[in-house]
Amino acid sequence: QRLKRESSDPDKPAAKPPRQTPRRKPLPDHLRRVDIVIDLGDEDKQLMGDDWVAVGHEMSEQLAVHQREYYVKRFLRVKYVRRQSQEDTEQTGIRVAPAPTVMLPRSLADSSLLANVIASKYIDAPSFYRAERILKREGIEIGYSTLCAWPIQLFERLQPLRSLLMAELGQARLWHLDETTLQVLQEPGRKAQNKSYLWGIRAGPPERPVVLFHYHERRNYDALKDWLTPALATFAGVIVSDDHKPYNRLTAEHDGIRAHGGCWAHCRRKFADAAKGRRTGSEAHRMLQLIAGLYRLDSLLDTLEPAARQQARQAQVQPQLDKIRTTLGELAGQYPNKGLMHTAVGYAVNNWTKLTAFVDHPDLPLDNNPMERAIRPFTLGRKNWLFSGSPRGAEASAFLYSLVETAKANGWEPKAYLNALFERYPHAHTDEQRRDLLPMYLKPATETG
Repeated sequence: QRLKRESSDPDKPAAKPPRQTPRRKPLPDHLRRVDIVIDLGDEDKQLMGDDWVAVGHEMSEQLAVHQREYYVKRFLRVKYVRRQSQEDTEQTGIRVAPAPTVMLPRSLADSSLLANVIASKYIDAPSFYRAERILKREGIEIGYSTLCAWPIQLFERLQPLRSLLMAELGQARLWHLDETTLQVLQEPGRKAQNKSYLWGIRAGPPERPVVLFHYHERRNYDALKDWLTPALATFAGVIVSDDHKPYNRLTAEHDGIRAHGGCWAHCRRKFADAAKGRRTGSEAHRMLQLIAGLYRLDSLLDTLEPAARQQARQAQVQPQLDKIRTTLGELAGQYPNKGLMHTAVGYAVNNWTKLTAFVDHPDLPLDNNPMERAIRPFTLGRKNWLFSGSPRGAEASAFLYSLVETAKANGWEPKAYLNALFERYPHAHTDEQRRDLLPMYLKPATETG
């Protein structure tokens, strides 16, 4: 009773429970073990002579996964001690084979497990809460905070690859640009409800495409310019984007950008919204038919060389653009200011210069669909995991999405690429070796785990 009265005293602060130091839980015994023996090199053993004898191993474990089967790799590092003799007892001690070179030192995660977790999050889009539950079903307890830490640790380790991807952007001739919203917690001086942004760019020739994402708190020109400055120094080509003003300013202030193309897919989408609920023969449907005709005509010219494509566009596609422009002139002013048709017609008229720039620039496509396809996995994932817990987490996510989407664009199965990258990256020590690990240059091994 005395204890009850003391604990219920409102004037006395409640005692805080003792803080427990987090401890790594052992890997389950039921998982299959695969022993990997690491010995000293032949040269070291020869220098040691017969005075040393193996007496055991230093053992560490990493959790690995293969074809949905979790197993444990055991690294058995051979230990040596010098044979004792009456003549020589001065030099004693133990020699142990070196520790394995791994992607995340002191982590229990093998490269295969890292690839599995990262691919699941950034391709299939479940949250790390779900990943934690999936592992628990296998009897494996890896905490949510540990799963969240792995992308950040990988991002910090793989930093050189981001610079190499940026260098690839600088050598491209065509940039697709877009951005979308992102909620990030713990941003200094900002509320959790404030919107942040994920900027995206897809570039490069068809045989070596690059996709790169960038997190920033703002959606303004300074954010865009600061991100792309390293690539702008060497870029000489054309860009495609929507009507966001920073892209227009980027074109105006950088001589390396020869032309700025608009997106007919954006334009078409606005007329498609206006066509909903209208009769088949409405003006909105008429505009959709004209835009479809534009796509059909231009698709016939895809195989032509640049100079021939430009001439063909001027001769065959320009008349279709003239029809669209005439129709827009007829429709302008016919619809209420807040109506969907007014918005669609206004967008097309206001962006006409960018929408028609492709006629005189053969490198320009009709739309920004490649970038929209690359950014769609992020927008779908955002519906599941809702937000990033910190700016560092947002930066890490942007970079890992870059690796995954660049891998997909270059014909890799993303998890296979991540597994190969995490296996080989610890052994790459120069920029040339790291560049060879980018998706457009890395060659698949005969067997990828």
